[in-house]
This record gives sequence, structure tokens and C-alpha cells, in this order.
Amino acid sequence: MKSSHILSSLILTASIAFAAPTTLAIVNGTAITTTDASTFMSKAIPGMTFDKLDPKMKRQVVDQLVNQQLIKDQVSKSGIQNTPQFKLAYAALRDDLAVDMWMKQQMAKITVSDQETKTFYDNNKEKMKQNDKVVPYDKAKFEITQFIKMEKFKAQMTKTTESLRAASKVEVKL
Repeated sequence: MKSSHILSSLILTASIAFAAPTTLAIVNGTAITTTDASTFMSKAIPGMTFDKLDPKMKRQVVDQLVNQQLIKDQVSKSGIQNTPQFKLAYAALRDDLAVDMWMKQQMAKITVSDQETKTFYDNNKEKMKQNDKVVPYDKAKFEITQFIKMEKFKAQMTKTTESLRAASKVEVKL
């Protein structure tokens, strides 16, 4: 009997976790949902979720989302996205976003071993001081890892750009 009660509780919990988002407002036919509100909150205050807010704050978030949707509707009606200036700016943003995402992918591929961080720590103990005391390895490891990863990334990007330059026709007219 107990196991069926536990199973029922798990099914209920799972169905709540995967429940469809609740509509909080409708603006000119466009629904604003709890998913939209949670996304908004996570951008505004990392770690904060919409459901953690008190009712007054929830209302303020929904009002903000309604106002944003009204502005989006107005922008859409204005036709600004069909202007040459918008198309140029959008293309530049799209390209910058693609480069940013590609660079993040390259950075994610870089690994730093414990041996590398330990060797760096041992070779730079004089630099590992705080208030004239040497910072223990376990306290410095994260920062060392990030530093080594960034140095590897810089070296990789230099090698990549040198290789691309060698394989391309580049004319600098300065």
C-alpha cells in the first residue's frame, strides 16, 4: 500500500513539474505566461524565479511584461524592421552573436588538468599571497584554472587567426 502511495506522489509531482505554463495576461492576442515571467526574472535577478515573488511583485512583473509586449506590437506596426538601417544593424548583431557563441564553444572545449593547476601554483607561490600569507592550493585552484584556461584560449585564438590569415588573401591598407 505504501509503495502505491509513493508512486502516486511521484506521478503528481512529475505532472506538476511538467505542467503547461499558466497564462498571466493576454495582450492583443499574445499570451504572457509563467514561463515568460520566469525567463524575465532569471535575467533580471539570476537565481530568482517568478513563483518565489510575493503577489505584489508578481503583478509588477506581469505589468512590465505587458508593457514590453505593447511596445513590441507598436514596433512591429511601425515597420522599422523593414528599413535598411535596421537590416544592417540586425546583420551586425547576428554576426556578433554567432562569433560570441562560437568563441564560447571553443572555450568550453579547453580543459585544464589538476596537474597543470598544481604546477602553476607551485611555480608561483610568491604570487599566491593574501595579507602576507600564502593562499592554500584548494582556495586558489578555481582562479588558477580560469587563468590557465584563458591563457590557453588566447593562444588557441592566436593560432587560429594566424592559420586563417595564412590561408586567406588579406590586404591591410593602412
